[in-house]
Amino acid sequence: MPSVQLKNPLEALESLFSKGERELYRDREVVYYPGVASDSLFYIESGHVKISHLDTSGKRLVLGLRGPGELVGEGALMGEERRRHLVQTLGDTLLVRLDRELVASWMRRHPEASSYFLRWLYEKIVELEELLVDLAFRDIQSRLSRKLLQLSQEFGVRTEDGVLIGCRLTHKDLAEMIASARENTTLALNRLEQEGIVDKGRYRIVVKNEESLKRKCQMG
Repeated sequence: MPSVQLKNPLEALESLFSKGERELYRDREVVYYPGVASDSLFYIESGHVKISHLDTSGKRLVLGLRGPGELVGEGALMGEERRRHLVQTLGDTLLVRLDRELVASWMRRHPEASSYFLRWLYEKIVELEELLVDLAFRDIQSRLSRKLLQLSQEFGVRTEDGVLIGCRLTHKDLAEMIASARENTTLALNRLEQEGIVDKGRYRIVVKNEESLKRKCQMG
C-alpha cells in the first residue's frame, strides 16, 4: 500500500478492482434505479455516470458526476439495503461490478486500504456540501458558472480552443445539476457564449476563458 499522497485515493485499491466483472453500458443506459437491492459497487474504468435524486413528481437533481478511476454505489458498503438514487451513464461506459461481500472481505484483509477509501468518501461529502451552498445562496448564472468550472477541472481536456469538458452533457443535464429549469439554464449558457467565455455545441462545451468564468462564480 503506497505511503505517498495520492491524487486519487482509490489508486491504493487497484488490486481490488481487478477482481470484479467488467460490464459495458451504452450511452444514457441506467446502471441502477432507486429501490433495487444494494448489493454491489461499481468501479468506473472508462466513461462517466451521473447520480440523481428522483422527486416523487419525477423531477431530478443531479448530485454528482463521476468518471474514470472512481466508484459509484458505495452505499452498498455502508449498510445501504436498497438503492436511494438513479445512476445513468453519459456516453459508453465500462464499469467493473464488485460484489459487496467481496469488497468487505478484501477490506478486512487489507485494513490499511480503509483510510484511502474514507479519504475518497470524504471528498464526495465535501462536493455535496458545496452543492447545497450553491443551491442556497447563488443565482442561476453563478451556479452554472461554478458547475462548468468544476466540470472543466475534473473532466477537462485542453485543446487549442480552450478546455473541453470531456463528458456528453445536454442542457437538461446541466439544469438538473444546478436545480434550474432547462430554459433558464440555456439562457444562462447562451449568455456565457455571447460573452466569449464558453463555446457550445451538441453534447460539447469548451471553456474558453477560465478567469472570466471564475469571476462569474463570485457574482451570485
